[in-house]
Amino acid sequence: MKWFHSTERKQPDQPKGGLASSHEVQSAFAEQRNYLYWIALLITEDHALADLAVVNASALSANYIGVFRDWLIRWATYATVGAAVREVRDLISALASHYVDSSSEHSDDEVLSDDQIMSPRNVDPREIIAALDPLARCALVVRGIQHASLADCALLLDVSRGIVAGAFSHALRWNGEHIGAHAAPNEDQIDCRV
Repeated sequence: MKWFHSTERKQPDQPKGGLASSHEVQSAFAEQRNYLYWIALLITEDHALADLAVVNASALSANYIGVFRDWLIRWATYATVGAAVREVRDLISALASHYVDSSSEHSDDEVLSDDQIMSPRNVDPREIIAALDPLARCALVVRGIQHASLADCALLLDVSRGIVAGAFSHALRWNGEHIGAHAAPNEDQIDCRV
């Protein structure tokens, strides 16, 4: 996976006192590559930008080697989300006005269940990209899938909580209407990239 490695200078392995080595850090990104790419693709809607977000998050992780593997995978996900959001920040800002008067019929506590999180992963990302604008996709990923609070979503996306709530409501409506039809895994789909 030569294309997956950052062009930044390689950090030496540091297997000291329970810390993960550079190899272990990179393996966490490699193991979660498809999921991280899928999240970045939903946010950026661009294959090159999604790849770039994952590569940049991987490079960033080399400087933050941690003790707990689960934490590292979670951190890799958040780093990828942050990098992908930065790539589409202008689109998010431009779309925010569409959600100013949008009402949210969902509570602040509502996020996707584990089953609801798995359902969109069985759908071709192009279908989600075609149905939801970048702001709604970001709200779906950050609020619905990653379970970030509305306040944290608003901070990350640099929009108000009300705008996040409106975009998330739009994504939840679409999810409820369309994902059920795709509940069975698509066994022909090996890689989420198309």
